[in-house]
Amino acid sequence: MAEVRPEDYFPYPEFRKYQREVISFAYGVMLGGRIGLVHAPCGIGKSIAVLTAFLMAREAGLGGDAKLMVLTRTKAQLEIYVREVRRLREEKGVVLRAAVFASRQDMCPLRSEREALAKARYKDFLRVCKELRRTGSCPYYEETYGRKLRPSSRALSAMRKLAGLGASLPGEAVRICHDEGVCAYEVVKCLMRRADIMVGNYNYLLLRPVREAILWRFGADLPELNCVVDEAHNIDKWAVDVMSDEISSTSFRRADKEADEYAVEDRGLMSLMADVIDKMGLETYRLYGPEYERLIDPDILADMLVSELGLTSDRLLFSFLRFLEEEGDKIRLSKAEEGQAPISYVGRCASFLLDFLKLRGREFAHYSLALERDGQVRGRLGVRCLDPSMATDIMNELRSLVMMSGTLWDPDYYIEVLGLDRGRVDFLRVPSPFPRANRLLLVDKAVSTKYELRGEAEFDTIARRLGVLIKAVGGRVAVYFPSYDVMKAVLKRLKLDVPCLVEERRTRVEEVLSFLTSNEECVLFGVARGKVSEGVDLSAGGRGLLSGVIIVGLPYPKKTGLQEALTAYFEEKFGRRGWHYANRVPCLVALAQSAGRLQRSERDRGVVVIMDKRAAGRFRRYLPRDWRADMRASQNLEVLVRTIREFMGN
Repeated sequence: MAEVRPEDYFPYPEFRKYQREVISFAYGVMLGGRIGLVHAPCGIGKSIAVLTAFLMAREAGLGGDAKLMVLTRTKAQLEIYVREVRRLREEKGVVLRAAVFASRQDMCPLRSEREALAKARYKDFLRVCKELRRTGSCPYYEETYGRKLRPSSRALSAMRKLAGLGASLPGEAVRICHDEGVCAYEVVKCLMRRADIMVGNYNYLLLRPVREAILWRFGADLPELNCVVDEAHNIDKWAVDVMSDEISSTSFRRADKEADEYAVEDRGLMSLMADVIDKMGLETYRLYGPEYERLIDPDILADMLVSELGLTSDRLLFSFLRFLEEEGDKIRLSKAEEGQAPISYVGRCASFLLDFLKLRGREFAHYSLALERDGQVRGRLGVRCLDPSMATDIMNELRSLVMMSGTLWDPDYYIEVLGLDRGRVDFLRVPSPFPRANRLLLVDKAVSTKYELRGEAEFDTIARRLGVLIKAVGGRVAVYFPSYDVMKAVLKRLKLDVPCLVEERRTRVEEVLSFLTSNEECVLFGVARGKVSEGVDLSAGGRGLLSGVIIVGLPYPKKTGLQEALTAYFEEKFGRRGWHYANRVPCLVALAQSAGRLQRSERDRGVVVIMDKRAAGRFRRYLPRDWRADMRASQNLEVLVRTIREFMGN
């Protein structure tokens, strides 16, 4: 057999720095049936690298019928793979057939006709969609399938058009399928049997119902499937999120009104739960303040509900809750038919209680917390999965797996916490392709957001020094805080004379990009692990928009009862590494992600400042080698300002 070369498939005239290393590594992982962890920062071109490696592995031994599943976190990442598949066709004549998925809701053709469906919560939408399909009430679904649930002539026509594109963006699939009067999501599912690659979010592998519904159409069982996980540093959080839930007392009060409106006999459950959640929330607030997760015993709640509802056992309570779930489905369908948002608070609250009371064992923590809004305190109730491996250990069944990110600083964390088979794991670390001389990395040793040090005087000092540092950097500066509480405390003391945008829970990325591109000098304030610090590309025209990133404090997870439960669980499972995995690794990832907003191309130049003395202490040993080598620390503000101005040429 002739030697397989990257040049035979790589569709660009030259390789980027370190790109060959990523291709070679991924090729070996896929061909050898291994699990590969790739730490490769932004700018290397990882997406086309793994596609090139897959094509090489197919030729070298996997065979032409080999399948690749690509899992992404965001729509932007999904679009990158579509562009690369098309480029392979244009430049190398390689025809890869790709089935590309957004969510069922995003691909729903009824959304354009029924605005309420577009605004519905995703879980509500899924239940309504299922009911519409079951009752034959969705015209697009009905037109998609003919006899024996085979694609109709219209569906086949849409499939031919999509196949002609090789890979189509979900929006393109929606337009083509809408013109044919069929459902884009179902048509792309039908395309999967002929596809070489499928692209979607993590749920397509981690959620068993979704995985089972998709893979049989793809024509590949897990032991035959090769998989790439992009932005893999997110997968631990994604895994626990899909097995966790939280709800407010407000939802139960709305459920109480809905039960009256639709004549649902709820035995007073919704009103009772609203009062109970607010009572627990107020108690938590008095003990710990707002947004503190206090652990509670779900057995106490279950016993109380059985007693108050006049039932005799947990079994009857669960049966009653399932009845309310079904009533919720009827309410959603009724609202959808009337053009209202297909939301059922009765169904939502019943589903939550079923999960809350059934998810037991040391892998789950149950908690109460309170939020303070407009002077009012409202309670919330939640259940949190503590063990990502409950969802991610399925990855060991894959034929091969490549997990890649720019922040896989600690491979042992991902191996152990995700439950990967260590004997199959290989690790590749490549440096940033961007010139290190283009980034100034400073530590302000005069301040810290360490919990024990937080107070009026420390926040005053942080605000004063932050204002000076922002002015010294100039241009567009992003400032990230460890929490909303710290951000609020500092900002009320900070006075700036440039435009500012403060991240809120409803802030959209589009607003942020518009703000940055509209102002040559401005400040973006956000929270580490928030939507403007992770996974968002703050660039325009191929260049980063920021001249500086200032990270106020080390972004450790907030100390709450829930975080203590996670630490205790990890210490029980991983021994002395438990505290590091539960607390320090999330901090390191958040730090790397925040700093990563600065350099988006090799021409970008700017400053990263960490305002916390701990970054120059023992914590420093956990940072990458290049960070340790480049870091310059001082508690003298004049020295920091002079260093910044010399670097920036001010």
